[in-house]
Amino acid sequence: MKEYLNKDLYEILGITPDTDEVQIKVAYRKMARKYHPDVNNNTQESIEKFKEITEAYEILLDVNRRKEYDTLRGYSRRKSQNTETSRTQAHKAYSSVSNEKPRQKKTENKDSFSKIFNNIMDGLFQNEHPNKEHKKKQKPENGRDINFTVAIKIEEAINGTTRTVNVLHTEKCPKCEGRKFINGAKCPMCKGTGEISIHKRINVKIPAGVKKGSKIRVANEGDKGYNGGKNGDLFLTIEIEDNQLFKFDGLNVLCEIPITPYEAALGANIEIPSVSGNISMKIPPLTTSGQKFRISGQGLKDEKKGITGDEIVTVKIEMPKDLSEKEKGLYEELKKHSTQKIRENLK
Repeated sequence: MKEYLNKDLYEILGITPDTDEVQIKVAYRKMARKYHPDVNNNTQESIEKFKEITEAYEILLDVNRRKEYDTLRGYSRRKSQNTETSRTQAHKAYSSVSNEKPRQKKTENKDSFSKIFNNIMDGLFQNEHPNKEHKKKQKPENGRDINFTVAIKIEEAINGTTRTVNVLHTEKCPKCEGRKFINGAKCPMCKGTGEISIHKRINVKIPAGVKKGSKIRVANEGDKGYNGGKNGDLFLTIEIEDNQLFKFDGLNVLCEIPITPYEAALGANIEIPSVSGNISMKIPPLTTSGQKFRISGQGLKDEKKGITGDEIVTVKIEMPKDLSEKEKGLYEELKKHSTQKIRENLK
C-alpha cells in the first residue's frame, strides 16, 4: 500500500479538500519557505518536514493521483461557489426571457435571448477558456524580494567567506509562457497557474568585516517580474554566532576575562584572546571586579568606511576553588595587617 494514503496531505499543507490548484501552489510556497532546510540550519526535523510537504504538493497537483487519493480517503470536493452562482444567474436569465411577453418579432426575441445567454456564459467560462482574451495590456508587475538569514562564525566575519543558498522562487512557466492555457486546456507543466517554483543554488560572497545584522543584496535573484516588471532581489541578513569567549556590539567585540585576587590588588600584564589571536593587556593595581578595559583596533573591520571596532574586556575577580596551607597562611597574615573597612558605609 502506498504510504502517503495513510497521511492527511491536505492537513500537511494547511488546506482543505476543496482547495484549487492555484491555492495549493500558494500554500506549498509558504510552507516550503518556512521549513526549508537551509532556513533551519539543515536539521533532520526540517529535512523530513520539507520532504513531507513536497510529497503532498506533488501528489495533490497531479490530477490522477489526487483523484485516486481522494477516492481512497473518502474525500469529495464541493462545486465552486462561483460556478454555481453563475449557473443560477444563467437560469434566471433564461426564465426571465422565456416568460417575457412578446412585444417584437419572434426573431428579435430569439436574438435578445442569445445575446444575454452568451454574455452570461462568457462570464462563467472566461477563466476556463482563455481564447477569449482581453486585448487590454496588463500592467507590469515587479517580482517579490526573498529574504534569508545566514549564520556565520566569527572567523568568517573577520576574514570573509562564501555561502551557497538554495533559493525557492517562482518563474513564468516556460511551456505556456505564463498564459496558463495551451490550445484551450490547462498547461500540463504549471497546472494552469502560469508559474513554476524552482530551486536555485546561488553562491554569495560575504565580505570581510561584516557586522551582525548586515544585509547583503544579490540583485535580480528574487521572484521573477511579469509583463516587463523588474525581478525581485535576494537579501541575506547576517548573524554572527556567539562563542564561549566573544559577543558583539556593532564592530566592537566583547569578552569577559577572569583574574586572581592578587592580580587585581597588585596589577599585572596578562595574555587575553582577541579576534586576531592572543594579545597582552595591562591590569592596573587595585582593579575591581566588573571593571572594563578598551583595547583599540581589536574589533571587526568595516572596509567601506575604513574603520575598525575595539575589544572591550570586562574583568572578573575569581577566587580559587581550593587553597594550599601556605596560601591560607598568607591570607591570615593579610587579614592581620589589613586596615580596610569595606562595609562601614552599610550602616
